Amino acid sequence: MIGMRRRGPVLCVVLTGVVLTALRIVAVPAWAGPPPAPTPPTPYRAPLWPVPEPGRWQPAPGGAVAGSGPTEGSRPQAGGSGTADSRMVAAVNHRRSQAGCAPVRSHAALGRAARKHSAAMARSHRLTHTGADGSSPADRMRAAGYRVASAGENVAAGSGTAEAAVAVWMRSAPHRDILLTCDYTHAGVGRAKGPGGPWWTLDLASGR
Repeated sequence: MIGMRRRGPVLCVVLTGVVLTALRIVAVPAWAGPPPAPTPPTPYRAPLWPVPEPGRWQPAPGGAVAGSGPTEGSRPQAGGSGTADSRMVAAVNHRRSQAGCAPVRSHAALGRAARKHSAAMARSHRLTHTGADGSSPADRMRAAGYRVASAGENVAAGSGTAEAAVAVWMRSAPHRDILLTCDYTHAGVGRAKGPGGPWWTLDLASGR
């Protein structure tokens, strides 16, 4: 009986140790080890153009664009005398000077590219940076004879004046960033009449 009493406690100790070991195994969390890699944030996708102000233009039945926005001649143009091209470049340079950027100068090749794209948008009734032939803004600049080093493009529809179009772009962060990229040295402006218009294209670039 004495021997049995001695073996009893020893057996209990051994069993207790086994139970504790089992508990330690069970208690190990499933996430032990290196932390999982963080999920990258969803990339911000800027719209291809600023959303026009309510009432300026809206899709018409059948997908065409019908505009109630002012067109040239429907009200006095802001900004005094000068062409729409020169007024837009002046408005852009005013904003650039406030940001500490050097002014851009009109470039004939960029103007040809911008005018061609505005005319294409007016014909298709569609704001886009992609040409009917699948061209990108830089493709169109090169085709017009400009040696592109870096470039950006803003488009808009329904703004009756150059100054109004620039104001719309300034309210959109991605488009404002293009206007205020100090590396750009040249500008080209396109303006085309048509339903939903005027249709504006501003090409900014620096050459090689």
